[in-house]
Amino acid sequence: MTTNVPLPQFTPSGLVIASEQAILQGVQADYVAAFALSGKTLTTALTTPQGQLSSSQSYMVEAFQAALAYLISQVDPLTAQGIFQDALGRIYFLTRQAATYAYVNAVVTGVPGAVLPAGSQAKSSDGSIWATSTDITYGAGGTSPAIFTATVSGTGPIAGINDLTIYQQVTNWQGISNAAPSVPGTDVESRQSFEQRRAESVQIGGEGTYEAVRAAVANTPGVSDCFVYNNGSDSAINYGATNYPIPAHSIAISVSGGDDTAIATAINSKLDCGCGLPTSAGLGMLTTVTITPDTTNYAPPYPTYQVRFVRPQTKALYMTVNVAAVSNLPATYVSLVQNAVADAFANGYLSPDGTINIPRARIGGQIIATEYSAPVIALGNNITPVSIFIGTSAAPSSGAAFTCGIDQQPVCPVLNITVNAISV
Repeated sequence: MTTNVPLPQFTPSGLVIASEQAILQGVQADYVAAFALSGKTLTTALTTPQGQLSSSQSYMVEAFQAALAYLISQVDPLTAQGIFQDALGRIYFLTRQAATYAYVNAVVTGVPGAVLPAGSQAKSSDGSIWATSTDITYGAGGTSPAIFTATVSGTGPIAGINDLTIYQQVTNWQGISNAAPSVPGTDVESRQSFEQRRAESVQIGGEGTYEAVRAAVANTPGVSDCFVYNNGSDSAINYGATNYPIPAHSIAISVSGGDDTAIATAINSKLDCGCGLPTSAGLGMLTTVTITPDTTNYAPPYPTYQVRFVRPQTKALYMTVNVAAVSNLPATYVSLVQNAVADAFANGYLSPDGTINIPRARIGGQIIATEYSAPVIALGNNITPVSIFIGTSAAPSSGAAFTCGIDQQPVCPVLNITVNAISV
């Protein structure tokens, strides 16, 4: 049996599939040929019953060939996504990082000696619910520090300074305050971020290099970002946008997310003997962990080592997106733009054709405001960006870019994005 429908072709340059028009013409030619065998002439007009059958059949062939093309694309790490990308990651013993939960360091007020039970809830102005994970006993002065964790994972929940209020009243609980904003959670690791980590993970088998340390730390469960810089010189240096001090012959390591001990163990497994570690918190927090990596080749007491790394400062950034005030701008344009920009900031953005790839905002990285025009344009709905600014205070009216120090983790949640419709 033969057909006039062009079939998929596997060539040295990849899979080649026919255009929709070529497939339709092939199906129509098959129908014409079939009726010609009985001496009948068949019209191929799409308004006829046979035209409708041709259209339906060609659609099914097109859908099949598109599915085949998609399946083939999932073999390539550069284009794989979802479960296919997860499978490629497992070749490198990698798993996608799960979403994490935002948390807030707060102070609760209540009756001295009374207990605030685990699961007690507070609420922030964005509507997010936060809860304690352990019982908390009020001190002699009626106050106690407490950590409230968002009940929903991801970058969504946000609490500003002194933004928490009691949501679920508990006996003896009188008040709550938070002098600092919440530390944001992270979404499930995006396609771009997972692929970047996979590419960097090829160094994980090495030792004694900053690439090997970074690969090992990045592969630690819960780690959402890390920055590693090696100062191999004989003198101390100040590095990056915040002039973070790095001693001579030392490696600076800045990490967001993950368990302290697991991170310290990963660092220790890749360092050369005698390599120095950070001694300054910079704008962040210097974390020191004591580990016992070798309990096999020694008798007790086992050798212990102190591993130091930096937990970066959460650097809140703000963006202003001005869009053209056209007559058919959708009523929801503000939230649409806010969500698109915030998502691209936190997870990166890749255009459907793969030609535009905006990396997520990272420790020590430069963030260019106009790059975020791409996800805004992709919204369609007559939403056209005119100008975009970035800054360190609310509603910036200028600022083309911002560069983070290696002791800063940039964040820009939805509430930090101002959207204006302006005349053009």
